[in-house]
Amino acid sequence: MTITDVEQILLLVPFTEHHDLHMTRLSGDWRLVEVCRIHTDSGLTGIGETVVEYTWGRPPDDLRERLIGTDPHSHLWDATLGAGPEMALWDLAGKIAGVPLHQLLGEQVRSHVPISWWCLDMAPEEWAAEAQKALDNGYVTMKLKGRPWRDIHAQLTALEAVIPKSMHLDIDFNSMLVDAGTAIPLLQDLLSFVNVSIYETPIPQGDVAGNRQIRQHVPRPLAMHYGTPPIMTALQDDVCDGFVVGGGLAKVMESGTIAAVANKPFWLQLVGLGLTTAWSAQLGAVLSHAQWPAISCMHIWEHDLLSESFVVEGGYMPVPEGPGLGVTLDEEAIDRYRVDGKADRPRQIFRISWPEEYGARDASIYAGYEHDLQRGFDLGNDPRFVRGSRMEIENDDGTSAFAAAFADAKRAE
Repeated sequence: MTITDVEQILLLVPFTEHHDLHMTRLSGDWRLVEVCRIHTDSGLTGIGETVVEYTWGRPPDDLRERLIGTDPHSHLWDATLGAGPEMALWDLAGKIAGVPLHQLLGEQVRSHVPISWWCLDMAPEEWAAEAQKALDNGYVTMKLKGRPWRDIHAQLTALEAVIPKSMHLDIDFNSMLVDAGTAIPLLQDLLSFVNVSIYETPIPQGDVAGNRQIRQHVPRPLAMHYGTPPIMTALQDDVCDGFVVGGGLAKVMESGTIAAVANKPFWLQLVGLGLTTAWSAQLGAVLSHAQWPAISCMHIWEHDLLSESFVVEGGYMPVPEGPGLGVTLDEEAIDRYRVDGKADRPRQIFRISWPEEYGARDASIYAGYEHDLQRGFDLGNDPRFVRGSRMEIENDDGTSAFAAAFADAKRAE
């Protein structure tokens, strides 16, 4: 069997209205999705997708030259081909064999995989609305971003007013609690919220001593991205309760196997739309310790690009049992979202304010993206995780007034 053609189709898939305002401030534009089709002389085609500006691996410029005229099986474990092409090759391999992808990877240990609703930091009432959407769509876990410019107590109070006690909240701080001395009092305080289940990366993962202190003083599971600190250090120093696992297939399978030997649970974090979610489910079907809910973020886009969307019930989604990934693209959606190049994102201004006790130091203004917003907090120029803190976001409305305000905010940083 020979590969006869490789298609790379760039799409601009909008976010849902609720996520659009917040996702814009990420450093990369997650709306850009590349669908990869790998055609063969047998008539079979493999499909995959890449979130272009958020992925463990982008397709190389010479992808077509490397694949056309070759046997697809010779590339199955080549992570240098990028996320979408690797997915498409394995989808093709399953279709050639006439079996779901998971049968090519190992023994199936589950027919339904746990999955989590994902949410960037938002105002308290927005988190509450997201929680209701999650519940309405069959989810029982939310992974949330804890950020120093928000009042996390107000956010969690709003959530617990609308969710059942059985719903789990996992909070990812992305190191923004800085050190153990700052993290431990806050994390202990948040234990009063009964739904809080897992803390992810509260401080830099390389701070082995600090993370050990957190584990000793905070009775909640601590999750870390696999690989930092090096896995032997993580296991010998027992710095976490489980892992966040992602990357190419070989890396995921290796990480999952070592985690299983160490009896450490993990969640698969493979971000994308419907194809990536199917890919994650196929891997989760055979990895015994993929026991924490997976993160794909498929619900943040207005369309998952599939002809038939996944149904989540009780926090679990079924593993597709058709050949390969076991799903089909919605061709009308592919045509609708197709673009020739990148689209501009609106510029944003962020205004963070604090309670009256901060006196004249009552607000900070930033412009750009989240890394610009984070800079002042990283330098210690702004107070972190203050009760009563609020952030307002202003999108570019095209006026000269906004342009002047944006320029002033950039100069002030």
